[in-house]
Amino acid sequence: MHLPKSIYEYAPHYWVVVGILLVLLGMDSDPGSTFRYFSVTLGVLSAVWGALIFLKRRAQRQVEDSEASA
Repeated sequence: MHLPKSIYEYAPHYWVVVGILLVLLGMDSDPGSTFRYFSVTLGVLSAVWGALIFLKRRAQRQVEDSEASA
């Protein structure tokens, strides 16, 4: 599936923002509720996933830049 470059480049940022929003939404819900645990867990996983994608892309760009300069 082809994504436009503008969406593809900012996808990690979307994941992090969604993760933060889910954590905030979960923290606002009733303490001890299943929704709270589910929302916070899913939010943390989303934020970590976005950060992981961002770091992998940055590492790949560094490898490509070093190969291009060599």
